[in-house]
Amino acid sequence: MVALGRIEPEGEVIRLSVPNAADSRVNEIRVGEGDRVEAQQVIAVLQGAERRQADLSSAYALVRQRQAELAQQQNGNVKPAALEAQRETIARLQAQMEAQRRQRQAAVEKAQAVLRESQTKYQRYQTLAAAGAIEQIELDVARRDYETAQADLALEQSTQEETEKTLAAQISEERARLTELSQVLPENVEIAAAQLEQAQMQVSQSQADLDDVLVRAPVAGQILRINTQVGEQVNTQQGIVELAQTNQMMVIAEVYETDIRRVSLGQPVKVTSEYGGVETDLTGTVDQIGLQIGKANFGGEEADPTQDVNARVVTVKVRLDDEDSERVAALTGMQVRVAIDTDG
Repeated sequence: MVALGRIEPEGEVIRLSVPNAADSRVNEIRVGEGDRVEAQQVIAVLQGAERRQADLSSAYALVRQRQAELAQQQNGNVKPAALEAQRETIARLQAQMEAQRRQRQAAVEKAQAVLRESQTKYQRYQTLAAAGAIEQIELDVARRDYETAQADLALEQSTQEETEKTLAAQISEERARLTELSQVLPENVEIAAAQLEQAQMQVSQSQADLDDVLVRAPVAGQILRINTQVGEQVNTQQGIVELAQTNQMMVIAEVYETDIRRVSLGQPVKVTSEYGGVETDLTGTVDQIGLQIGKANFGGEEADPTQDVNARVVTVKVRLDDEDSERVAALTGMQVRVAIDTDG
């Protein structure tokens, strides 16, 4: 029994398009006819991709900034360099206080030595004056020197105390500043975390916007035809490309309604090219028998199924043998003549 048919991939031929085809223009085609592609591989790039890629890069940069700000808040809202500078300030003041302490102590000890010397001299002059050995004026000078030494010692001691007190206060203030810099405020951390989350959402939105102009293959397969060229508006009828899984090729045969009862699954089939597309016959087996009667699509004008019994057909799918399937992987749509061995 013989029927007309055509060669098709096992799955449907996918016309790859975009939802807003009428408003979309192709900027780049990344495949050629006959190329094999993987699932989710980018097939074409639409107009606006560069701007959306820039938006995505900016969104990622903002995420990195927000991550740094959150880490800063978690570490006390200050950069490590600022903390180190504050510690150095405290260390400098401590060293300064120690140096001042040694300097003021030396001045106090010198004043104490002068006081002891002037006191000894004054006491000796008092004895000499009582014995009439020196003039009163010499005793007065010795007394003034003694009193001056007392005042100088008191001044040095007071200066030493004030210097230490001032530097100690400065150190205490700087330590408090260091504590403040290192302090983690929960409310600031929460704000920074919320800002980071918002930035991450912007990345997701920018990625979605970019994906809208990147046309991807929904499944792995082979590019059969390119219907829209670079610079053109997307073909609203045929899409950008036609894609199919050509690893297994089938023959779609139209068997007359009057003959379908003779067809059964597994029957051997011989397929001949109608116009010489392949040099030798192909072989296969009946893989599926349709459940509906329809109009013939092969072999000329379609007839009215209610008037012409010969125009009423059932679709029969023939699975080609592996070797022959590979031979015709690039011949989707080729018209063939199908001979079904109904006695097989």
